[in-house]
Amino acid sequence: MTQPYPDPVPPAPTPGPSPEPPGPSPFPDPVPNPGGPDPGPGPSPGPGPVPNPGGPDPVPGPEPVPSPSPVPKPPGPDPVPEPQPRPEPLS
Repeated sequence: MTQPYPDPVPPAPTPGPSPEPPGPSPFPDPVPNPGGPDPGPGPSPGPGPVPNPGGPDPVPGPEPVPSPSPVPKPPGPDPVPEPQPRPEPLS
């Protein structure tokens, strides 16, 4: 009986330690950056708010017109007196 697949490939051997230590870096050491000067306080915020002197005085309006006095009503008829109960006669 034949196998349908060939034998698996044996794993590659693991590499051993490098015989030479790593050489020096081709790049120089980084130069430390001391930072630039302080930016300073910045521009002045400008003058303060301009005072508002206010507008002109308001123009006085016209004098108020007095309302006319009410017209007196003519007197009405005399009220009808209510009838008084008659006294009972003495017996």
